[in-house]
Amino acid sequence: MSCKVDEYFPKCSECTVNEPYEAIIKCKVEWDNHKGVLVQIWEGKLEDNILIASERVYSSSVYEGKVPLNRYYTITATYVIDNKTYVAVNSVLPKVKHTNNQCDEPCYFVYNNTVNLQLKYIK
Repeated sequence: MSCKVDEYFPKCSECTVNEPYEAIIKCKVEWDNHKGVLVQIWEGKLEDNILIASERVYSSSVYEGKVPLNRYYTITATYVIDNKTYVAVNSVLPKVKHTNNQCDEPCYFVYNNTVNLQLKYIK
């Protein structure tokens, strides 16, 4: 159940009356140096090598990239710390769902569109 919380409990503030055809992938990164973090969104698996977005992020925040729904995406965050390169990799498959009774009005919401690209540890 814990892995599918967003699917069952929508954020009503993000619901829309019209069915969306795109999703915003939210990428949580950490930043602690002036070099920034390179965030890249790849369609499919990383080895498919289909880069669709690339941006260097210079603040601790959530990078957001807009993509079509119901497709698999791999997201990477490349960190350079003390002249060493670290790459965090995660993936998502954004989908849309309709709810009739969880918000004030019936609405559509996107789920499975958030990835954590923070480093757990470095050597």
